[in-house]
Amino acid sequence: MKILHVLTQLPAKTGSGVYFTNLIESLDNLGYENAAVFGTENIYQNNINADFLKPVYYNTESMPFNICGMSDLMPYDSTVYSKMSEEDIDALIDNFRKALIEVKNEFNPDIVISHHLFLITDLVREVFNDKQVVGISHGTDIRQIKKHHKFLPRLTHIKNLDYVLTVTDKEDDAIINLLDINRNKIYNVGGGYNQEVFYPLEEDTDKNTIDIVYAGKISQSKGVFELVKTLPILEKKYPQIRLHIVGNADLKSCRKMKELVNHSPRLIICHALDQEKLANLLRQADIFVLPSYFEALGLIAIEALACHKLVVASYIEGLEKLLGEEIKNKELIKFTELPRIYDVDKPVKEDIPGYVSRLSNNIEKQINRLDENLFTEEVNSEIQTLAWANIGQKIINVIKNKKKYWQDKNTMVSYILSLRNDERTWWNIQKMGTHPSNAYLMTQ
Repeated sequence: MKILHVLTQLPAKTGSGVYFTNLIESLDNLGYENAAVFGTENIYQNNINADFLKPVYYNTESMPFNICGMSDLMPYDSTVYSKMSEEDIDALIDNFRKALIEVKNEFNPDIVISHHLFLITDLVREVFNDKQVVGISHGTDIRQIKKHHKFLPRLTHIKNLDYVLTVTDKEDDAIINLLDINRNKIYNVGGGYNQEVFYPLEEDTDKNTIDIVYAGKISQSKGVFELVKTLPILEKKYPQIRLHIVGNADLKSCRKMKELVNHSPRLIICHALDQEKLANLLRQADIFVLPSYFEALGLIAIEALACHKLVVASYIEGLEKLLGEEIKNKELIKFTELPRIYDVDKPVKEDIPGYVSRLSNNIEKQINRLDENLFTEEVNSEIQTLAWANIGQKIINVIKNKKKYWQDKNTMVSYILSLRNDERTWWNIQKMGTHPSNAYLMTQ
């Protein structure tokens, strides 16, 4: 089976980019032939393990703007969808249409997997009207639509997707109501981690610091500044503590974070890391914190668990549902009650101090459990079920079962239509009170 993967933005960056890249790798390991259409710019190197690559370049004469990001703030220079002109949107669609048609003619996939239920997935459904097409929702696409209903008139083909995969079932109702997608087409497949990259140290190393790590976008919606506010609280009791903030922070954000901790040397800010370097940092760390005000899943928390790190996170429904019972029972992830949220990912101002306090308390609780042997064989087994190899197989199972269903249904329909040409048989079936579909099943 030949599979085409489509992503409007940069691979290997952000949650959906990592999902895109690792899913291709997973399906390649399972023996499938893969092609990839993705957004990029000349300044980026794209290491994608696919048999056929078709990059679509931004910042060119035909598309004179940065990569479009599903979030308004990306870890690289990007274009905000809501600020795009109609001419820019048309240029985006025209350039991807050209690439998709070329891949259709040259690669001729059996299945197309397109990420984000948004403009380009709508286009994919239109271009590949004779193929099976699956859309993957990462949650940020639905957030974008909720905030900006003006995009809905351009999303007329998405309802005709063969099926929709989600990383969490939190947005199922929104997918159904906003995009008119049949509930029976929606499958929650979750997300995973790369076992080749994220794994624990073979031996614990002695060190005299307590290292807390955050990695991701540096923005208000990610709760990063609230996390930084916990450092002055925690270092009073744990003077050996260090807080690592990993992400592409601009000068204004860096200045703000340093001022929040009174320029404490215990705050360490560094640029975003690739997955290998991030995994190395996690292995050397003690606790990972994900304080986001909005996350569909929060895959990086799973990656931290795979490195045998305790986690503190804001309450993320999709993440909580993904975890096995042993992980939940041992509270390897301590969930933190969110402040009141408005406009999808903005905290109510007066609730922020309480959130900082709860976040600090949960970090302290995890610090006090660092010497416990929590990553048992049972826990490790549950973590391994979340590896990409298993996620890739889960997605293939969904596709194959759905494909088999329609093959069987088409065969049944053909059989029923043939019966109509045999008046005596048709009359006998109806006389018995048997539905023609049951007659078909009796022949199987």
